[in-house]
Amino acid sequence: MKIRNKATNKKKKYVKISIALFFVFICIIIVIVSNLKPENLVVKDIDINNVKNGIYTGSADNNLVKATVSVEVNNGKIQNINILKHDHLLGKPAEKITTSIIKQQSLDVDAITSATYSSNTIRKAVENALRKGE
Repeated sequence: MKIRNKATNKKKKYVKISIALFFVFICIIIVIVSNLKPENLVVKDIDINNVKNGIYTGSADNNLVKATVSVEVNNGKIQNINILKHDHLLGKPAEKITTSIIKQQSLDVDAITSATYSSNTIRKAVENALRKGE
């Protein structure tokens, strides 16, 4: 009988420790997630006419979304934007913003609905690329 009680007590002890560790793990996850606040990226428009011909790469990171792009400029116009890397949560639709940037030849374009953080991060990456050609 004593052996069975020892085994039962040991099992209860492991269950209690497992539950405690689970709650500690959950608390750590909550703290990490609550500290992941996206940085508000300020995108400034650039006079494309001041950017030299060439292909430039730029990156941006807002703590939740990261983007790296290459931007081709020729004769004062953005010819092409390639997204080289886009780490996002649900922001895949934001990649369409490059079409608007090329069409309007400006970074002052509307963000893609439901993908605002990704849109702004891509816009900032394009700005950073263009700044290399000024």
